[in-house]
Amino acid sequence: GAEAGEGREPYASSCKVLLVGIGADEQLAGYARHRSVYLKGGEGALLQEIQMDTARIWQRNLGRDDRCVCDHGREAWFPFLDELVVDFINRTPLNEVQLAIAS
Repeated sequence: GAEAGEGREPYASSCKVLLVGIGADEQLAGYARHRSVYLKGGEGALLQEIQMDTARIWQRNLGRDDRCVCDHGREAWFPFLDELVVDFINRTPLNEVQLAIAS
């Protein structure tokens, strides 16, 4: 089979900043396991799972993603971890977030 990128010209981007989507799935129940937790334990269990994910994102993912981007000479921006975005998501009723996972 063909290798990834085979036959393509190398490309160098002049971008200085990358927008990284980390935090969206953790805060908005975007993982398949969130659906399982919701179906098994209801809204309370889902809320606990989201809170656990959000609390550990700083140790688990953020440093790794920042290092990967910086190793390539770019700056990472994390819009879903912006204080105002996090506050907005936290004020959003969970039943509105559940619409995405309940269907």
